[in-house]
Amino acid sequence: MKMKRVLAKDTRTALAMIKQSLGEDAVILSNNKIAGQVEIVAAVDYDEKRASATTGSAFSERLTANLDRLKSQRNLDKRPVAPQQVNSNLHAGMSSPEPVQRQTHSMATHQAVSSDNMQRMEKELGLLRLLVEQQMSQSPSQHSTFISAAALKVAQRLERMGFEKYLVDPLLAQLPVADDADQLWSHAQQWLQDNINTSSQGVVHQPGTYALVGPTGVGKTTAIGKLGAQLAMKHGKHKVALISMDQQRIGARDQLRVFGTMLGIEVQHVAGFTQLTNSLNQLAHKDYVLIDTSGGNPFDPHIENMVQGLQGVPQQISIYLTLAANSQSHSLRYLMKHYADKVTGVVATKLDECLPLGGLLTALIESRQPLAMITDGQRIPLDLGYPSAQQLVAHAVEAELAEETGGIEALSKLLHATPGKPQMPRNELHARATQMTSNFGDLHDTPVSALGLASYRSH
Repeated sequence: MKMKRVLAKDTRTALAMIKQSLGEDAVILSNNKIAGQVEIVAAVDYDEKRASATTGSAFSERLTANLDRLKSQRNLDKRPVAPQQVNSNLHAGMSSPEPVQRQTHSMATHQAVSSDNMQRMEKELGLLRLLVEQQMSQSPSQHSTFISAAALKVAQRLERMGFEKYLVDPLLAQLPVADDADQLWSHAQQWLQDNINTSSQGVVHQPGTYALVGPTGVGKTTAIGKLGAQLAMKHGKHKVALISMDQQRIGARDQLRVFGTMLGIEVQHVAGFTQLTNSLNQLAHKDYVLIDTSGGNPFDPHIENMVQGLQGVPQQISIYLTLAANSQSHSLRYLMKHYADKVTGVVATKLDECLPLGGLLTALIESRQPLAMITDGQRIPLDLGYPSAQQLVAHAVEAELAEETGGIEALSKLLHATPGKPQMPRNELHARATQMTSNFGDLHDTPVSALGLASYRSH
């Protein structure tokens, strides 16, 4: 068996490194996040059943041997002594004191050896007990007084999906008592679906003004481009306009301008909320206005100031918190809870770089924030979706199964299968979307790429 451990900035890069080093037959053994990076351990020629059986067999044989030795020793100590042997030993002892002394010394030696054996076995069993207790302390439901084998399987599967332990425990407490793990797993999935809020109408559900806010690099500008393209195809490019408020990132204005040029829709740039108010007045004849904002550190007050400023303009603006799905679970939970009463909902980006999805789903469940849209991939406007809670949970389960089987190709395909993607008929609309995607791909061959705009996916 050949093993390989890689560290990369995201899951996609890590999988590519594993595939290059070990090939497509590599089996993923573990997947963790370490200091903001993704760690994946994989192997080839790995037989999970054989490894598990070998370990389990050795453990079982050692435990059985220790118990048999202890049982034999106890039976030896409890064995009754025959009366004739007692009498003969008594007479022999009276007539020959020296043999009695030798026998007494032999018995003392035997007892000392037996005592040593007992102490050694007790020590081994004590270590064995400590090992079991340590394993139990690492079980998913450590606060529960009892957990069935079926519930334990469900808990372990939830943890492999990336769900936090503090969420797993109350989930298990609400499951019915059953010995069928598959039945409990169905109940667990239903619980997740019932506790995840999604917006069935998506981000743009009626004419109005919509803004995306969030940290730098999560993909706000690309998401704006995808939304604008979809609206232009559905309602007409003359009814859509884009506004850029990003004064910080180099090339941000040019990036949105390129999007507008390719889409054939109007783009304006503003500095400050006074200019934003004037721009919105000028674009009052547009049905849909999308605002791209500047970002910052996830915990930077700039983001909150941006939200407050958007709320303060005379026009009504629907504000969506935009976060990368592959961000640290703690950051996702904190930001969703902090902005829970200040934004309309959440847009999750970069699902194709996120494995597993439990961190994102945990944050959604805890914050009760509605998920309005997801994005993945580089294709504009195809790689966005409006998943229901059922579709989102199903996608997370499929990702866990693909990771468990260790198929690199299966994982790669799954990470690019956008849940809740709008169904486009194979007609002129789909042809226009394909042509638009092709046009954006051609940006790499234009002078615009020299400005760093070809990497629009990362912004």
